[in-house]
Amino acid sequence: MGNTPAMKRISYSLISLFLCLISCEEELPNVSGKNRLYEITSISDDRIDGQMIIRERNDGSTQLELSLNGVRSDHVHPAYIHFNTALEGGGIAMTLIPVDGNSSTSVTEITKLDSGVPISYDELVAFDGHINIQLDDDHGTVVAQADIGENALTGRFQQFPLDEVTIAGADGLLTIHERESGYSLLEVVLEASVAGRQHPTTLNFGSMENEGGIAVTLNPIDGDNGIGKTHLEELDGDLLAPYEALINFQGFIRVHLGPDGEMDTVVSEGNIAFTSS
Repeated sequence: MGNTPAMKRISYSLISLFLCLISCEEELPNVSGKNRLYEITSISDDRIDGQMIIRERNDGSTQLELSLNGVRSDHVHPAYIHFNTALEGGGIAMTLIPVDGNSSTSVTEITKLDSGVPISYDELVAFDGHINIQLDDDHGTVVAQADIGENALTGRFQQFPLDEVTIAGADGLLTIHERESGYSLLEVVLEASVAGRQHPTTLNFGSMENEGGIAVTLNPIDGDNGIGKTHLEELDGDLLAPYEALINFQGFIRVHLGPDGEMDTVVSEGNIAFTSS
C-alpha cells in the first residue's frame, strides 16, 4: 500500500520539527535559558546604540553579547563594564571583547572581574555597574552606554510639572525613575533654559507656598540641552530616600538661574507628591 497524502503530510511535519530542533540547539548551545536584555543608548553625535544580552551558560559561566547600530566598518569599539551608575562613573570592572565594526557584534565569556574576583550570572545581573562603548582605541570618548544590574530602570516612574517663575516659557518636568536597586534616577527637563549656563537645582522640604530647607542638591541642568540628571539614594544628613519614599515626599523642586549670587533668581519650580496641585 502506497503512502497516502495524509501520511506524507505527517512525515513532512516530523522532518520539519526534527530540523527545527537541531537548528535551535545549534543556535544557542549550552545555554540555560536565563537571560537579561539591556538597551544601549547613544550619548554622542556618532549616534551609536544597540543592545546587550547577558545569558547564563550551563557550565556556570556567563555569555555577554553586544550588538551595535551605526558603527563604521573601519572601527573597533572597546567595551567595558564599570562600577556604579553611568552618572556617578567608576573604575573598570570587566574588559569585554571589542565590537568589530564589520560584524557590529562581540561575544565575551565572563567568569570573573578583571581583578580576579569570580562573578556568576546572578551576581552580574544584580551588579552595581554600567557599560561604556568607546569610539575607538585611540580615544577615550564614550559614544554609548547603559546602566545594568541593580542600576537598570524598572519602567516605573512618576512625573511632576514645573512652572515658570522669572523666565517666560521656562516650564519643566521632573521625572522620578525607579531603579532595580529600589533607588531613583531623577531627570529634570527645563524649557527655555539659558545656553552656556548651568542651572542649580534643589529638592526642598515643604512646598512653594510654605518653604522649608534644602533636602538635597541635585546635579545642575545643562543650559545647552535643558536636562539635568541625578542618581539619588539619600537626602542630606544621610537620610535614605528609596523610590517609594521619594514619590511620596512632601516637598518641591526649584531651578535657579545660576550659582552664587544668581541662586536668588528662581527660573522654575513645582510641588511634588502630596503637595502637588
